[in-house]
Amino acid sequence: MLILQEVAPRMEAKTQALDRMLAALSPALSAELDRVVQETREALEQEFTKRLQSAVQNAEEAVRTKSVEEMTRAVAEAKDMTTKDVTRELTRQLETQFAQKLAETTRQLQSEAAAERTRLQEQLEQWKTFADTQRQLAEAASQPEILSRFLRLAEPFAAGMGVYIAKADGLALWKSRGKGAFPEIVSQEVTDPEFYFRAIVVRGKSVAAVSAAPPFKTEALDFMVASLERAIEVFGLRLRSPIPKMSSEKTVVGELNPDDQKAHADARRTARLLVSEIKLYHEDELQSGRRNRDIYQRLQKEIDQGREMYQHRVPAAVLGSHDYFHEEIVRILGENDPSRLGPAYPGPINS
Repeated sequence: MLILQEVAPRMEAKTQALDRMLAALSPALSAELDRVVQETREALEQEFTKRLQSAVQNAEEAVRTKSVEEMTRAVAEAKDMTTKDVTRELTRQLETQFAQKLAETTRQLQSEAAAERTRLQEQLEQWKTFADTQRQLAEAASQPEILSRFLRLAEPFAAGMGVYIAKADGLALWKSRGKGAFPEIVSQEVTDPEFYFRAIVVRGKSVAAVSAAPPFKTEALDFMVASLERAIEVFGLRLRSPIPKMSSEKTVVGELNPDDQKAHADARRTARLLVSEIKLYHEDELQSGRRNRDIYQRLQKEIDQGREMYQHRVPAAVLGSHDYFHEEIVRILGENDPSRLGPAYPGPINS
């Protein structure tokens, strides 16, 4: 207790001395504190400014980096999208062009195939016609029928066809088909150079001619005309060849046996062919002879030659029983009027 009592006064004295010293130092200390505060504030402000600028720069750098990355990504995405779009468009165009080209090529091939089929079909039909021509011409029963069949068979090979037969004053138009102007009288020298023209020559004699209007197929017509020449020549030879002899026994036609009936039918057919040939090549003289009732006088040479061929070809038994040649002369040349043959005509001849 005594110690505390001694110390207390001394502590009080020191405290008062400290207060007096603080009071004396207070203005200077206050100023120093203000300076320190100011400097600290300025330092803090500068540090803040630097940090703020650094933060801003970092932020800007981050933004720029991010922008570049985004831009790069955007460019990459754009390039990828563009590549896909272009590839898709090119693929579409290529597919379209390929489809168009394929369709065009297909159409062209189909057209060429159709044309080739048509050409082959035409060629096939042409060869069929060629193969059938000689048979059809050979089966004709008369020269007029031969010429008519020829016109029908040859017509597809030209725009128009005309057949001429030999007359006294030249080649006269017999019949024509299709287009084309065919003159009534023609010859090799005066025929239209654009027309097809070929004479029919049999045993060195010009008996007919064929003319065709363009367009025409020369090779086909040459073949057809050659076939016509052969058919006419064979027909003439057939008329001149004798028929096998039949029984010489005279019977009524209705009572003939089958072989003799055939011989009579052949004789009538031969007479009809021979007389038809006279009519074919001498139409003008025949018309005049009918008007003037002197057919035989005008055509005596031809009629006598025809009868000679008839007698050479027909068996004697038929000749002695019936004159089919006379009947056909009256029917075809005289048009069933015997008086048109004229007084010079000898009439039927039976042995």
